[in-house]
Amino acid sequence: MTLVWAYPAVLALLPLALLPLWSWRRRSLPVSSLVPYRGGESWRTRLARLHPPFAALLLVLLVLLLAGPILRDSEQVSVRQGVDLMLALDISASMRAEDMQPNRMAVARQAAAEFVLARENDRIGVILFAGTPFLLTPPTTDRRRVAARLRAVTAEVRGTGTAIGDALAAALQRLERSTAESRAIILLTDGHSNRGRIAPSTASEAARALGVRIYTIGFGTREGAPVRFRAGGPPPPGHPTSGLLVTLDEEPLRRIAEATGGRYFRATGADSLHRVYDQIDRLETSPLEIRERVHDRPLADRLRPLLGWLLIGELLLFRGWLRRLP
Repeated sequence: MTLVWAYPAVLALLPLALLPLWSWRRRSLPVSSLVPYRGGESWRTRLARLHPPFAALLLVLLVLLLAGPILRDSEQVSVRQGVDLMLALDISASMRAEDMQPNRMAVARQAAAEFVLARENDRIGVILFAGTPFLLTPPTTDRRRVAARLRAVTAEVRGTGTAIGDALAAALQRLERSTAESRAIILLTDGHSNRGRIAPSTASEAARALGVRIYTIGFGTREGAPVRFRAGGPPPPGHPTSGLLVTLDEEPLRRIAEATGGRYFRATGADSLHRVYDQIDRLETSPLEIRERVHDRPLADRLRPLLGWLLIGELLLFRGWLRRLP
């Protein structure tokens, strides 16, 4: 806490306060005889002698009041600027594979929800995709709402394919007009792109042009997993079905990440997926801004009543009852 002045130049008038003290010792009154004063000074006389320092104090307070004294308390505050993130989550039929319990989709949606809840200053949106992408939620700071909707996501029951390029383009469309200093997409898929109008390489080039980083997550065990489904939907209980072995094509995902300044991660289960999200959380940190907050408390309101009471004392005592000269 420091004392500052609104008008510091006024302080140059402070030497004027010495004027009443200059004439303090020199003030005298010629008399013909000292006999009336042999009895000693009265208390009124002693009190009257205080007039010069009293007047000097008045002048000091007046100059200080005119200079505008201010108590200034400043503090530095660290402010995190939010990152705009889009999650692109694969919900194709292959996410129903049970190579992790209870299945890939359940593990992926829970890890994504926990990641969202941990990002306090960010706007986060979600794109779900299989053969076509669709928006689950636009970028928002309502983390609980996004997490709740993520936990309700289920994988599709028909095999419509995986349109990674279209999903990235849909996520980019939501980030294109963002004014955030940092923007990123997190893509999670367990397969390879086999549908869509836009190639993943084209989408990654567009992301690089817009300054959007893409973090890609290849999800699923390395040996793959069979997924049982039929084109018309899930089979009824006891219905014989044929299994399709789902494997992950990692190289395209690695190229997408590298082209945009992001990173590729491989997650083979719930624990490793949580570790991947933890790494992304540390990599995609919010920009830190240091702001200085200044709290000013003017002291004029405190000095003004004091000066007023002293002026009243000056008028009543030294200009009235204790006045020494006619």
